[in-house]
Amino acid sequence: MKIKNNTLDIIALSSSLICAVHCAAIPVVLSFSSLTSLHFLENPLIEWTFICLGVVFAITSLWPSYKKIHHNKKPLLYVASGFTFIALGRLDFTELWEMGNTVLGASLVSIAHYVNWKLSGTKRGHKH
Repeated sequence: MKIKNNTLDIIALSSSLICAVHCAAIPVVLSFSSLTSLHFLENPLIEWTFICLGVVFAITSLWPSYKKIHHNKKPLLYVASGFTFIALGRLDFTELWEMGNTVLGASLVSIAHYVNWKLSGTKRGHKH
């Protein structure tokens, strides 16, 4: 189970970082006139797919590690804060609002998985 959770943390950390880069870079990339055909990357379906995958990874990775290995709430607090910022970004007040909140949220989700990965690694073999 530990190796599976570590793998999920690495996948989730990577996908969260890709999400943060995606959200920060797409407005810049789309501003170049020769790249306007890339508007499909700004598709809400793609964004919601990433958000749903992030929630699935968080549940399947962070919760079992918390319950069975490290009992530290820090990763859960980071991921909850991250998804709160991502949800705030969906309110679409301005493009800067969306980008700022989404990048911050995705970064916090990445941090949650990184902290979980480190805590899970340091607690291996440790008996309470």
